[in-house]
Amino acid sequence: MDTDQVIWIVVAIVVILAVAALAWMLMRRAQQKKHAEERRERAERAAELRSEADQHARTLPDAELRAKEEEVNAEKLRLDAERAEERAREAETSYLQQSARQEDRIREAERLDPDGGGTHRATPGATDAWQDDPDDTRNH
Repeated sequence: MDTDQVIWIVVAIVVILAVAALAWMLMRRAQQKKHAEERRERAERAAELRSEADQHARTLPDAELRAKEEEVNAEKLRLDAERAEERAREAETSYLQQSARQEDRIREAERLDPDGGGTHRATPGATDAWQDDPDDTRNH
């Protein structure tokens, strides 16, 4: 090889290296620009999220207060329901006691005078077939 060929080979290698370096620099610059844009977008999104969080933080005390008020209302309703259930139990107990006393009176009356009227029943509203049967000889 002569010197001209070596020079041309060296020049070609230098040009190839220069083009490669230029391409690498352009690619790197594009990547840096892309990363900078991504960082800017992330920073904008973070700022939006912080703003939303600040706005939401302002409404939290109101929401907490409403939640506590609803808890108090729910407890009051539970207590009212318990009281109503107790009143219902008391009313039922009273009814059952009165009904039992009524049955006792009727039984005592029937014991004292089995043939004396026989139209009363121990249970209010209950009937026996023999009471209304005109052919029944027990009452006659």
